[in-house]
Amino acid sequence: MQTACPSCDLVIEIPHLSAKQVAICPHCNTKLSASQANQDSMVVALSLSAIVMLLSSMFYPFLSFTSSGITQTITLPDAARILFNYDNDFLGLFIDTSIIGLPLLLLVLIIPLHLGLLKALPYQWGKRQLKTTFALEPWIMSEIFLIGVMVSMVKIMSMADIEFGLSFWAYSAFVICYVAATAKLNKHTLWQQLKEPEYIEQTQPNTRAIDQGLRACHVCGQLCTTEICSRCDSKTYSRNPFSVQKAAAWLLTSVACYIPANVYPIMYTTSLGDETPSTIIGGVMILWNSGSYPIAMIIFLASVVVPLAKALILSFLCFMVMRPANRQTKSYTRIYQLTEFIGKWSMIDVFVVAILVALVQLGNLMSVTPGIGTIFFTTMVICQMLAAHAFDPRLLWDNPDNLSTAKQETLA
Repeated sequence: MQTACPSCDLVIEIPHLSAKQVAICPHCNTKLSASQANQDSMVVALSLSAIVMLLSSMFYPFLSFTSSGITQTITLPDAARILFNYDNDFLGLFIDTSIIGLPLLLLVLIIPLHLGLLKALPYQWGKRQLKTTFALEPWIMSEIFLIGVMVSMVKIMSMADIEFGLSFWAYSAFVICYVAATAKLNKHTLWQQLKEPEYIEQTQPNTRAIDQGLRACHVCGQLCTTEICSRCDSKTYSRNPFSVQKAAAWLLTSVACYIPANVYPIMYTTSLGDETPSTIIGGVMILWNSGSYPIAMIIFLASVVVPLAKALILSFLCFMVMRPANRQTKSYTRIYQLTEFIGKWSMIDVFVVAILVALVQLGNLMSVTPGIGTIFFTTMVICQMLAAHAFDPRLLWDNPDNLSTAKQETLA
């Protein structure tokens, strides 16, 4: 298989991989492809199991909260429904979509892909299904929601009795099956099933694609000499158009949301008629003072340190694009990959608020309502994810001549 590394643009010939073999870029150590024994059957089995567990988790009690003899029981859909009741439609829709809708859609899409139906589908249908499948994955946050549930339980265990319902265990099983299934997805193999890649003669291995006048399709990885990919019909570019400008714009928006996200309350707690606002830092201090040091550290890192660090790192990488590649470029690429991977984990606090709002609804005795800080925080994390996706790491390896070529292609 002939491709170019998505991180450094090095042209690579990947041989046929045996079971458990992994192809790694020799230039920047980016994982390019992997092969596993019985991969298709395992993905189908895990996906079907995940669907059954997800659907099962929708109809049974998820969590129960008991305080002063009063019990509040919620189901999984209640996490978003109660937010809609508070006119917080943005958060309600985001939670329903990211933890239920998108995971279910992705699993339904990948099952026929691994049953061999991809070859039987009309080309246009198969192409759209593959594009949709790989576009959905970064925005699914089921595993983060599950961690958020555990954190929220730690926060309120000292105030009331908590009971995990059958739905919670079903959803936990779903997350395990889902993560295992998606870990076995092989982008290059699926695209090969749809259409074999065209082999470009007289390429120079271990030389970057842009130096040979080649373009790697950002969707299917096909090497091209034309503006339209011959396999998936996507428009190709030597570099993503206006990558740095888009990343910088999303970063500035996220920074503008970062301050109010930490200043305004993310929730209000009412106890015996007395309403108390709670900010992110305030919640961390409460956990720390109560002795929940590991949970306090997780929240502090995920909600305060990581967003700020991501903004600084991506700003630094945008600046480094203007300088020629050097011995540190491989390290910069790894930092970018790590930044992109951990981006959505900052959503833990959003899911903690959603669970607390849904679960703690005992009238004036005790209740939790969402604050405006949650909106700013969610917007900040989404903007940072968009900034990371917009940034093209291949720019870090370019020299000034490459940058001029990419700019001319974009303007053309």
